[in-house]
Amino acid sequence: MATDFPTHQKWRIASLILGAMSVLIPASFFAYMRAEFLQPDPSRGAEFCGMPLLGALLLSLVVCFVLSMIAVVIGAVSYSRLASPRSLSRRLELFAIGLPALVMLAIALAAAIFE
Repeated sequence: MATDFPTHQKWRIASLILGAMSVLIPASFFAYMRAEFLQPDPSRGAEFCGMPLLGALLLSLVVCFVLSMIAVVIGAVSYSRLASPRSLSRRLELFAIGLPALVMLAIALAAAIFE
């Protein structure tokens, strides 16, 4: 039995799901890669190169930013389709969905400035 949601509600649900995925997917990927790269490799002796781990971190940051921005765009579409008296809670929800993208942008700018 399918429930019939309004179109803006479907966009809102998609935005919330993508917003959650923008944090969970990169974090779980990086945790997995960190666990794999920190295992000792007997064929290389005692050496450890952190470049693959840095690559995994940067990939996680980029994926977090992209997913969060897509969620913000979808959320903005949903927000624009609402009736005229739009609630403050929906604006705050849109801000919360975009917060990971803002944090990733701040990290990228800080890395560029302090390098």
